[in-house]
Amino acid sequence: MASSHGTPIYITDLGAVSGTVCTGVIQKALDAAADRGATVIIPPGTYTAGTLHLRNRVTLEIMPGATLLGSADIDDYPPMTWGHNRDRQPHHLLVLDRVHNVTIRGGGTIDGLGPAFWCPQTAPQAWIKPKEHRVSPLIEAVGCMDLRIEDVAVTNSPGWTVHLNQCERAFLSRLHIRNDFFGPNTDGIDINGCTDVIVTGCRIDTGDDAVVLKSTPDSGPCQRILVSDCSLRTNCAGLKIGTETAYDVRQVVFSNCVVHDCTRAVALYSYDGGTVEDVSVTGIVCDTLNQWWLNRPIQLSLRRRTPDTPRGAIRNVLISNVIARTDGRVVLWAEEGSMLENITIRGVRLSYDKVDDPVRTAEAARGSQFNHDNLDAKSARAAVVADNVRNLDLAGLAIDWPANYAGPDFHAVWGRNLRGGMIDAPLAPPSREGVERLHLEASDIRIRDV
Repeated sequence: MASSHGTPIYITDLGAVSGTVCTGVIQKALDAAADRGATVIIPPGTYTAGTLHLRNRVTLEIMPGATLLGSADIDDYPPMTWGHNRDRQPHHLLVLDRVHNVTIRGGGTIDGLGPAFWCPQTAPQAWIKPKEHRVSPLIEAVGCMDLRIEDVAVTNSPGWTVHLNQCERAFLSRLHIRNDFFGPNTDGIDINGCTDVIVTGCRIDTGDDAVVLKSTPDSGPCQRILVSDCSLRTNCAGLKIGTETAYDVRQVVFSNCVVHDCTRAVALYSYDGGTVEDVSVTGIVCDTLNQWWLNRPIQLSLRRRTPDTPRGAIRNVLISNVIARTDGRVVLWAEEGSMLENITIRGVRLSYDKVDDPVRTAEAARGSQFNHDNLDAKSARAAVVADNVRNLDLAGLAIDWPANYAGPDFHAVWGRNLRGGMIDAPLAPPSREGVERLHLEASDIRIRDV
């Protein structure tokens, strides 16, 4: 079907029928709209499809009451050819391959039919394991320019949900991502080696990282990224950089977000030699009241993934105006031979209903995002743990310990090899009177008297 410039194309006019597989019809509409600035409209109803390729200057509008439903048959998703790891499989529902001026919008729903690609859950609060082949990422955008995704719901992703790889000028607004809280690797939004990306007004409820910035070996530097005014529920990290950091990540703002049920609200990692720098995190309200051990409302971690990995850096980071209800600790850590640099933490309030004792669980916790080589810091009993930091500015820290707390003694701050900077935290007491408020080892940092 030919389309005049800008004339909307309804998939039902080409023969699509609700309740049936419509891959070929929808693709025909997308091809007809290519380069014309036309809109392809999915009207109310449920239309099943396998892989669909969006074209230049096309708008895909999924109307309220409409659902684009992913097929349950992996054979309906022909494999792509670009780089992948075990979370990034070669099967996708929507593919945007080096296109420009593309918009996905409309108030309807994209449903990835995640359970069709998973093994049965073994217990009510157990991680679900994926089948060998699954659709992940659900929406894959590679090398795109001027991309908009707005006002749609994306549900039941089998793996990663939205992946932007080497994209420039992308705007994601008012997305509602709803995934299983125990779904395997069901990241919300992955921003990988991109430039000039804005994410705003999104609601994400997912089992893995909600919004995460990366720079994998097949991408490039990630820079000028703004994430603001989002509500995030995650069984992992809410606002995250890394761990995959083969290239630099810089000029990042996370602001005015609520993060809840998470293991980490803010997490910045460099593992693969890249530099993470010039990052501002402000106006975060969060809780880490999750079922897991060793929750961290804020974590900065600098290490090498392998002994042969070049050393990266984390520097010039400002984290301010954070209210956290938590059972865990703020952890700032660099491996031996490296230093976090120019780290400012201001106006953070930690409120404890209960306190997780890291001594009980630190040695047993083996996840990839812990500092396994430093059991002292990993198990330190303190609200804030800082190890190997140059120019730490810790001011305005406030701690509310549980009423009638009777657990092990906790310091306000445990620090080692802190070089330069200042601790000014008169509202940060230890867990009870008589306990050392600041426990500092081999450190040269100014302390403002309480």
